[in-house]
Amino acid sequence: MSADPQVAAVVVGWNGGSDLVAALDSLGRQSLPPAEVVVVDNGSVDGSAEWVAGQPGLRLVRNPRNLGFAVAANQGIAATTSELVLLLNQDVVLDPQFLEVAAHRMATHPEAGAVAPRLRRGGVLDSTGHRLHSSLWVSNRGQGEPDDGRYGEAEEVFGASAAAALYRREMLQDVALEGEVFCARFFAYLEDVDLDFRARWRGWSCWYEPGATASHIRGGSGLHRTAAIERHVLTNRFLLLERVAPPSWRRGRGQLRPRALLLLRCGLAARRHPAALLGVVDAARQLGAARRDWRRIWSARRVEEAEILRWAAPTPWRRLLRRSN
Repeated sequence: MSADPQVAAVVVGWNGGSDLVAALDSLGRQSLPPAEVVVVDNGSVDGSAEWVAGQPGLRLVRNPRNLGFAVAANQGIAATTSELVLLLNQDVVLDPQFLEVAAHRMATHPEAGAVAPRLRRGGVLDSTGHRLHSSLWVSNRGQGEPDDGRYGEAEEVFGASAAAALYRREMLQDVALEGEVFCARFFAYLEDVDLDFRARWRGWSCWYEPGATASHIRGGSGLHRTAAIERHVLTNRFLLLERVAPPSWRRGRGQLRPRALLLLRCGLAARRHPAALLGVVDAARQLGAARRDWRRIWSARRVEEAEILRWAAPTPWRRLLRRSN
């Protein structure tokens, strides 16, 4: 990586309003200014796309309708050329040193394909990187814990939340399947976890950088606000198992725990939003394609299964059940 790396910032917008304005303003206040800022608008009807189009220094990619986060992120990545790519949610506000510190961490670890920042939400943590569990649940490390200085050391983590993650373009190009960095079939939710796995299978690491800090608003009541959202999440959990999970989790030893999580999610979906169970049908329709993708990912791997399994922490089932209620 060059001594003074250039960073492209990609923001996916959808009726972002004042949140989008705040996110873009925080990019403009960086100690390491981004060389490129691209906003991909997913069919907003609140005037935010028109506002972006009138701002100097911003490039707008406008979709006629909501094509999903994965497709929009791919469009933004393809529209840029810098060696580092920041993917940013419209509801994240970066602290001024974010890019400078994250880019420095990337420079010190040439094997790193991603840097995960310290995201906070109010007085608690939102994410300090992804943690993999043996049920194929991937949690945001530290989520909900006090923002009191814990997780204060830089360290390797399984992956990064795409709400605000710095990626190495070389890694994104290396793991892309048929030109797709993020799998379009995921539409939204868990597409970053799918990317975590593919990067790991190719031997790339991810580092948590506590000095790269930002605030994540996270609106509403989380993943279970609507049947449509939970339908996407349910579909994508099945796709994760079939596309990127270690072989022992897909078919053989240890398969009970990932399937137990799927059964739990199906049961919760049936209780909260029965229509969300259509996600099982959606996943079944895509099963063949997901399995073909897995064969390609497996044949192109640079590491063996043990390298993935070493990241798998026990699943805190009681905590997971409490959060799901």
